[in-house]
Amino acid sequence: MQVLIIFNRNPYDGTDVTWNGLRLAEKLVEAGAEVSIFLMNDAVDLARDSVRPPDGYFDLGQMLKGLVRSGVRLKVCGTC
Repeated sequence: MQVLIIFNRNPYDGTDVTWNGLRLAEKLVEAGAEVSIFLMNDAVDLARDSVRPPDGYFDLGQMLKGLVRSGVRLKVCGTC
C-alpha cells in the first residue's frame, strides 16, 4: 500500500493535527505501507533545523527525521 500525507499548516499551531499525522505515518510504516510526506506552506518549518518546539510540545522535527530514517520519502515545497 502506498500512502501520501500532505502537511500544510504551522506544526506548532496549538493543535495536535501535525503530531497526529506523524503518528499515523509511524503506524503505517510499522504496518508495511510505503509512506511519502509532502510539506508545503507553513509545514515546511518541520524540515528546518532552526525551528524549535515551544515549551510543552513534542519535537515534531525529530519525529519527522525518525520517519525519514525508517524509509519515509520526504518532499518539501521549494517555493514555500
